[in-house]
Amino acid sequence: MNTTNQKIKIWDLPTRLFHWSLVLCLAVSWGSAELFDDAMQIHFYAGYTLLTLLIFRVLWGFVGSSTTRFSYFVSGMHATKTYARTLFKPRPNDNIGHNPVGGWAVIIMLALLALQAITGLFSNNDLLDSGPLAHLLSKDMSDTISGIHEEAFNFLLAIVGLHIAAIFFYRFYKHSNLITAMITGYKTLPNTLNSSSLYFASNRRAIVTLIIAAASVAALVVYG
Repeated sequence: MNTTNQKIKIWDLPTRLFHWSLVLCLAVSWGSAELFDDAMQIHFYAGYTLLTLLIFRVLWGFVGSSTTRFSYFVSGMHATKTYARTLFKPRPNDNIGHNPVGGWAVIIMLALLALQAITGLFSNNDLLDSGPLAHLLSKDMSDTISGIHEEAFNFLLAIVGLHIAAIFFYRFYKHSNLITAMITGYKTLPNTLNSSSLYFASNRRAIVTLIIAAASVAALVVYG
């Protein structure tokens, strides 16, 4: 029996649901824009859902569980550089939660997703479809933002591709299964790591946070 490792809970249920909901939302956003000519309303609803998820995640980064808080996983440059020097060493990732490089990757991904969702609110497709806030801008400005929205999505797809590549890199080179951890919430780590100080917020708090996020988006769309 291996006594050198332990299973540690690192991701709460709301964070895991957020992650996989985001994956589904991005898939629907891409499919409704690229594969179908008459699915713009689906694209809009996917965008509203995406924005709701992002607002939830930002709020959860302040009021959620230990490993989901920005103060926990956003590291300084020294810690990030120190970890980066070990990136290509074929050993498991022993960090509880995001490693320093992964933490900054999360910030970049959230920023790109926010850019995508916000520009979508002001975009139009030169037909009858436009974002709920497009009327606040001139047609030329809305056209410019529409171009940014389209190009940003292509860039976002490239970043998603890098994210998937990183998952496979960690799985097969560094022998760290990130996918299983995001499904089960648990990660196998050395028993020398102390996880007793980890705090996990309640699902009730997550529901309240999600309601606040959804209400904010609904008010923006309806009254914007």
